[in-house]
Amino acid sequence: MFKSLTPKDQEFYDLFDRICEGVVEGAQTVSAMLEAGGRSAEFSQKVKTIEHQTDQTVHSLVAKLHKTFVTPIDRYDIHQLAVHLDNILDQAEAVSSRVEMYCPDCVPPEARELAAVLLESTKLVQEMVSLLRRLKKPARILELTVEIKRLEDQADYIRRSTVARLFREEKNAVELIKWKDILEYLERATDCCEDVANITEGIVLENT
Repeated sequence: MFKSLTPKDQEFYDLFDRICEGVVEGAQTVSAMLEAGGRSAEFSQKVKTIEHQTDQTVHSLVAKLHKTFVTPIDRYDIHQLAVHLDNILDQAEAVSSRVEMYCPDCVPPEARELAAVLLESTKLVQEMVSLLRRLKKPARILELTVEIKRLEDQADYIRRSTVARLFREEKNAVELIKWKDILEYLERATDCCEDVANITEGIVLENT
C-alpha cells in the first residue's frame, strides 16, 4: 500500500547516496591518517575537501526539498536525515583537523581501533540509507539500527577506557589533553551515526 502511494522521484535517494559516499570516504581517510601516525597534512586536507563537496550535495538536497511539493518520504525526515549525515562528516573533519593541529607524538592503538569502529558504522549507515530507496528489506534496516547502536556503545567504551588509561599512564599532560579531545570527537562521530540510524528506523516504522 505504502509503495503504491509513494512518489517515484528518485533524485532525493541519489543525493543521499552521494552524501553517504562522502561520509564513508571521510571516515576511511581519518582511519588512514591515524594508521599513518597522524602527521601528514594531506589526510586532513582530503577530509576538508570531502566535507566541502558533501556540504554542497546537502545544500542541493535542501534546495530540492524546498522546490518539491510532494516528497517520497516526509520532508522533515528528509531534512533531518541530511543534517545528521552531514554531522558525521563534520565530526570526522574535526578529528583530522585536530590531529594536524596538535601534531601528537604518537597515536594510541585504541584511537586506531575507535576509527575502525567509526568506519564500520559509516558503512552500515550507507547500507541502511540505500535501503530507503524503495523501502526494501525493512527488517534489514531494523537489524542495522541495532548493530549501529552496538558499535556506538563499543566506541563509547573505547573512549572512556582509553582516557582512563592515559590518565594513569601518560606522563606528558599535553599529550593527554590532545588525545582526550581527539577521542571525544571520534566518539561523537559514532553518536551521529546512531542519530542517523534512529531517524531511519523511525521512517521505516512510520511507513510500513
